[in-house]
Amino acid sequence: MDLALLRTFVTVHRAGSFTRAAALLGLSQPAVTGQIRTLERQLGRPLFLRQARGVTPTTIGDELAHRAAPHLDALVEITETGLDDESGVRTLHLAGPPEFTSVRALPALTPLISQGLALRASFFTNAEETLD
Repeated sequence: MDLALLRTFVTVHRAGSFTRAAALLGLSQPAVTGQIRTLERQLGRPLFLRQARGVTPTTIGDELAHRAAPHLDALVEITETGLDDESGVRTLHLAGPPEFTSVRALPALTPLISQGLALRASFFTNAEETLD
């Protein structure tokens, strides 16, 4: 499923109108309508009841919005704030021989976690897997 379709859907759900959602997304109203139609075809169900002034979500539309919106919001937050240079969290990707990594490297790095280091360790037994 295309995340752009879900993003458009959630924006329409929140705005209550294809026109208002288009303005919020920087898209044309026909583009938003087309994306919603595509999503509805993929799901095999209508997500909105079209009315003279805006749209009302169907039961399925409401359920999808309530389930998808928090995850989409989290993804937006990650891309807008979590990856900037000013972020205090850094991730160290550590790979190496399991014996050394688990006995020496990880215990030595543990105190840095309280200073904002996120640690990701991978344990492989051959060098090619480690390099990949």
